[in-house]
Amino acid sequence: MQPICRPLKAGKTEISIMDSYLSKHNIVSNATPLFLHQEPADAIYAVCAGCFKLTEQSAENNEKVIGFRFPGELIGEDAIHNQHYQYNAVAVGHTSVCKIDLKELNECGKLMPELQLNLITLLSKQNAMLREEFSSVVAKHTAESLLAAFMLNLFKRNSRYQESGTKLYLPVGRDAIANHLGFRRETLSRIFSKFQQKGLLSIQAKNIEILDLAKLEHIAYS
Repeated sequence: MQPICRPLKAGKTEISIMDSYLSKHNIVSNATPLFLHQEPADAIYAVCAGCFKLTEQSAENNEKVIGFRFPGELIGEDAIHNQHYQYNAVAVGHTSVCKIDLKELNECGKLMPELQLNLITLLSKQNAMLREEFSSVVAKHTAESLLAAFMLNLFKRNSRYQESGTKLYLPVGRDAIANHLGFRRETLSRIFSKFQQKGLLSIQAKNIEILDLAKLEHIAYS
């Protein structure tokens, strides 16, 4: 959220919206919704720590995991247009977020056009991330290629704050990952075991390390 929170100049005065409009590090407990589907959208959020899963309810009232958000990524930005949140955002583990009130942000933007430009830049960055996330789970021919592409996408996104492109602490459980990818839990576990046996990944509880990036990429994109 740095493009929004950094001080801006208005004449000879620097104005920071952080003190007035940003609630930094709001804590969200494990399994607690940040917001629910169809609630009025009054704010956008940036994940500071932890992870959120994004879910929808099917017509049969079954939960479908449609995505995950990690530190540095936005939640709820896609509700700016229609003013209602499009999914449920639920904390995985103990998380914290930065919150920007949309009404106050809009009023500030009218006075300081630079703020609106910064918001557009931020939304553009988020859109690029969403395209990468989408492409990682589309048009894959096998369950193995789907999981490999999904894991590579997670490593790329998390490397921005975990400072490693090959090691990852993943708080998301296997049930949520299997749900998102459309697998059975047993199928996911079988493929993970196969990747470990082939020396592609090392998995110790929620700590995952890529051991052979080239082979994992070959599976993902072949």
